[in-house]
Amino acid sequence: MFSGFLDKLDVQAFTTAAMNVPYEQLHSDLFPGIEVWVRRDDLLDPLISGNKAYKLLYSLVEAKERQIETVVTCGGAWSNHIHATAAAGARFGFNTVGIIRGQRPSSLSATLRDAERFGMKLVFVNRAQYRRRSEVEFLSEVEVEEDSSLFVPEGGSNLAGVRGAQLLGEVIGKSAPVKFDQVWTACGTGATFAGLAAGLNGPLVVGVEVLKAGDSVVSGVCTWLSLLKTRLTNDRVRVDPDIFTSDEMAGGVVCLLKGFHGGGYAKYSDELRRFQCGFEVETGIPIDPIYTSKLLFALSAYAKVKHFKESKRILVVHSGGLQGRRGLN
Repeated sequence: MFSGFLDKLDVQAFTTAAMNVPYEQLHSDLFPGIEVWVRRDDLLDPLISGNKAYKLLYSLVEAKERQIETVVTCGGAWSNHIHATAAAGARFGFNTVGIIRGQRPSSLSATLRDAERFGMKLVFVNRAQYRRRSEVEFLSEVEVEEDSSLFVPEGGSNLAGVRGAQLLGEVIGKSAPVKFDQVWTACGTGATFAGLAAGLNGPLVVGVEVLKAGDSVVSGVCTWLSLLKTRLTNDRVRVDPDIFTSDEMAGGVVCLLKGFHGGGYAKYSDELRRFQCGFEVETGIPIDPIYTSKLLFALSAYAKVKHFKESKRILVVHSGGLQGRRGLN
């Protein structure tokens, strides 16, 4: 089994590692009538993996080039981004600070125990403070030094993060073992989705929302695509299409599916649990309950009702996050 390791902090070394990530074709009754492959970015690195690695790349390179010693970010108790940032800090020589939503519990989550073990300083803030994390005064309010640090937003969702996801799209274009009609990804803030859409040239990109986001993901995606100056415009983002056809493929559009969040972020129904267990038994591929499980559940649902008219070779991007599985135990 392939297992990568990111040992250098530069774009070329990262790209080389990403080019070696394997693709696996599925043979499963869960996806009737379509050919499904999985890109195993969970194997990019044991600790800094999945889309979080790509979204951190350019921020960390910037910190290195500017000789910034401390990287500050924020997240929840089981945040994949917090875990990856702490691990990257330990690996590449940065101090890290994690601003955590909520009061410090008597017993830390496994994610936060790891983060402290990697050397991350944890700063706990109340939920009212945390809601102001995008405001200019936020870091000074929570008494985090700003002058000698680089702030990376929750989830790594800034322009640098979108550029990292764009690199993932470019890597897929160069390394894919077959020509794909569609590329599917889980969608939280929309940063990975937007970057993939910008980096891929040809396949239809489909994002499956994993949280109740209203119109915020669509507007965010449109903003990212505008900043990246891509060929895609706001009117080419389609929501919940009934069927995927070759006409849409040729039209330079991206699609968002909003009906598979399962009640909201981190909501994990018995139906989803059964699907995840069945998928893992059938394929041998571990998946996380928050992102990739919902992504594959949506793809299975679409396949079973024959939503795919002509575009039938699908790539699913495995976004990692396996460390968060410990939160279910």
